[in-house]
Amino acid sequence: MKFQMIHKLVKPVIVGLVVVSSYACNTLDIEPVNNLTANQVFQSEAGVESVIVTCYSNLPIAAHNASIYGLRGDPDMPFSNWNNPSVLTGEAQVMPLRVGMAPKTLSGGHLSWWDYSSIRYVNLAIQELEANADVFFSQPEQYNHWLGELYFCRAYMYAYMVKCFGGVPIVKKSVSYIGLPEEELYIPRNTEKEVVDFIGDDLDLAMSLLGPNEVMSGRANRYVAANLKARVMLFAASEAKNGSVQLEGLVGIPQSEQTDYYKKAYEAAQFAVNNNGKYALYSKYDDGTIEGKTTNFWNLFLDESAENRERMFIKQYDATGAVNRPENWSARQLPHGFTTQANSGELSVTTEWLELFEDINGQPFVLNIGTESAPVRYSNPLDLFQKAQPRMRATVLLPGSRIPGKNDASAVFEVRKGIYESYPNGKLHESSNFTDTYQNMTIQGLCGVGNPNTNGNGCVVWKYVDPNATGVDWAGNVDWIDMRYAEVLLNKAEAAINIIGQEVGGKIITMEDALSAINPVRLRAGLPALTTLDETKVIQERRCELAFENQLIWDFKRWRIFESILQNKTYHALYPYYIFDEGRYIFKKHNRTELQYTFDAKAYYAPIPASAIDRNNKLLPNNPGY
Repeated sequence: MKFQMIHKLVKPVIVGLVVVSSYACNTLDIEPVNNLTANQVFQSEAGVESVIVTCYSNLPIAAHNASIYGLRGDPDMPFSNWNNPSVLTGEAQVMPLRVGMAPKTLSGGHLSWWDYSSIRYVNLAIQELEANADVFFSQPEQYNHWLGELYFCRAYMYAYMVKCFGGVPIVKKSVSYIGLPEEELYIPRNTEKEVVDFIGDDLDLAMSLLGPNEVMSGRANRYVAANLKARVMLFAASEAKNGSVQLEGLVGIPQSEQTDYYKKAYEAAQFAVNNNGKYALYSKYDDGTIEGKTTNFWNLFLDESAENRERMFIKQYDATGAVNRPENWSARQLPHGFTTQANSGELSVTTEWLELFEDINGQPFVLNIGTESAPVRYSNPLDLFQKAQPRMRATVLLPGSRIPGKNDASAVFEVRKGIYESYPNGKLHESSNFTDTYQNMTIQGLCGVGNPNTNGNGCVVWKYVDPNATGVDWAGNVDWIDMRYAEVLLNKAEAAINIIGQEVGGKIITMEDALSAINPVRLRAGLPALTTLDETKVIQERRCELAFENQLIWDFKRWRIFESILQNKTYHALYPYYIFDEGRYIFKKHNRTELQYTFDAKAYYAPIPASAIDRNNKLLPNNPGY
């Protein structure tokens, strides 16, 4: 039975449930529970399916247009990419038009999510499904899988909350608040460790109940649940290693627990690795060449066919049809000349992020641009990136590169900051529009640097961009990949490197366990295999592989490295200039001092929302610094 048929069959019932769920009492949004049973939602397969789909739709997934001000986009400018989390992780910066409004410090509340209504809904679903187990007596595998999905959804919600707030109240049951004594009505926070352990228990149960295959795309199976557990345990281990316990454990994990959590992370990641061939790194276009590997990595985020076995847990986007959930990432990331948008190429990468990569020989990638007085000349601006690894080439548009997915040979990312008549003594021609020319040559090029409405740094973020998009707002159809197999391998590698010599499941962890996980990711990226590894290298690999996937902001928090990323930091643009009388290009780094960042350590945790404290003052004390 297709999803859209199920959804249509039970729509009147679900509308009633949504209305009931919209009312909130003065505690943790606890409400009367008789509506689900009265409507007999759990007496049919269609009813159960629709409730589970609602639970998935409530998950706090930060997808394409997620803003630091809201998971589903900026409330005032949901169409824009300018406040994407990557602008606060050193990955990217905004176009000049957005400088005045761009965030320049990380707030603890950025990307936070506190929603006990959604948790109540999934608690109620678990209770009612278990109460109606006899209805599905002849379908034990289906029943168990449904129950496993609900435990997964609850774990996902708590996992998001614990990384935002630390300890939060653990609510396992939906009960009527009428007649409850005050000690049951107002629920205090659990410690961060208690929440992590609760999530682990839920995911253990989910892994035991779920089958190996998801019901449909966008839903969980046992391996997806295992990777979520690896994420959560890795988070807890890092908190124990790098953070500190405060407020009697409401925030922080005891340092003594780090090894245990790294072991749990390793076990969970290994469970996901042992998936009987269901998941693997995407390699459809990887023919071993730089071009093939570049094409392969770029297509990884666009190929929604069954051939893409790297996709594990996704959020479907489709501007039409049954899903009816469009995205707007491509519309605003397409460069000028390839979009109908006035604002184009909104996010462009920092030079520091480019230099984070290794070159194709496994050496630090060097932007060989020379000096102001003796710059290196290039006949083609793309020649500067001759040794750039394919993963970098696929993640961003580099000056002079072909637009991936365009068959027209003239579809080139042509970008210039200006034209020198001669260098160094000739006149420099710059422009703030796309029409000014010098000697019949457009000063900015087709895609430009200098116009306030486009590309501010020279190299535009390209991951997840559909080259066939038109630029029309809210017409995008690219799914968001919340979990992919490369992350599983990186999770395993990070856990392993922290427990070498320790026993896990009867096996002593060795360097080879870490290398065997990280090297396939590197080889696919066009890099040589490593023969040794440390955590610094794992962190570098995650920053390159998972860039612009809205994960690094949480990685930086658990690694406690935001001081080095943001505090009093500015980042550089990379500008190509054309020397007219030579017919060659030079490059200059430009420090974007108008974007200077700050960081306050209290932002490692979000404040408990004032509205929640107003309803329940047992949530106090608030997190440190608030």
